[in-house]
Amino acid sequence: MTSNNGVGIQMDVASPQGIRRLPIYLLLDCSGSMGGEPIEAVQRGVEAFVHEVNEDEFARDTVHVGVITFGRVLEGDQDGASLITAGLVPIKHFTPPNLRADGLTPLGAAFRELNKSIDKDVIPSIPGKPKGDWKPLVFVLTDGAPNDEWEAPRQQLLDRESKKLVNVITVGCGRDIDRDTLREISVGDTYVLDEKDDSYFSPFFKWMSSTVGRVASVLSSPGDDTRHVDLPPAPPKVKQLSF
Repeated sequence: MTSNNGVGIQMDVASPQGIRRLPIYLLLDCSGSMGGEPIEAVQRGVEAFVHEVNEDEFARDTVHVGVITFGRVLEGDQDGASLITAGLVPIKHFTPPNLRADGLTPLGAAFRELNKSIDKDVIPSIPGKPKGDWKPLVFVLTDGAPNDEWEAPRQQLLDRESKKLVNVITVGCGRDIDRDTLREISVGDTYVLDEKDDSYFSPFFKWMSSTVGRVASVLSSPGDDTRHVDLPPAPPKVKQLSF
């Protein structure tokens, strides 16, 4: 179920065999157009997200974070995207990275890095064995059109989502969002931070923290193999993009 006020997500719930990890991936656009106040606002937002999730008793023990930045091409990293955490890091041990905006928008490289990490770092559930991780919840923040090949890695993510193996929320942010392009590249429910200044980042990251906390709370309760999670309504400055 999806509405303008929330996102319906079907995810596995806790099993009696112990605590299961809830993987959260943040794909952060660090291209040159995010320079100045936008990247500083994302930096503050990530720091606030980490603090608030750590304050949640359910999320603190279950959430593991992976951060993928894309934009600046680093030495030895010609794709321009990097998983800057060591796989999935427990939120209580996670230190927000220092973000810098530079370069183009290699979103395809970020999608490829995400697919690689999911295959490598997320523990699958195997019949007859203890349950693996819950389905990853992915937030993709980008402000511009990708400049690399993104169709194939995006399709791989869409295939995962159609098989109910991942949940993706795509967010258009920045001052010059191309909504038509955002529709083309989006995976899953899609939102726009609909302001011409940078004040929208704070309510968005608060909503993201509440979203993760609510998912963690529901999944930490005993129940059936799947559970419908009604996410908190998005704040006024976070608009759902219709297709």
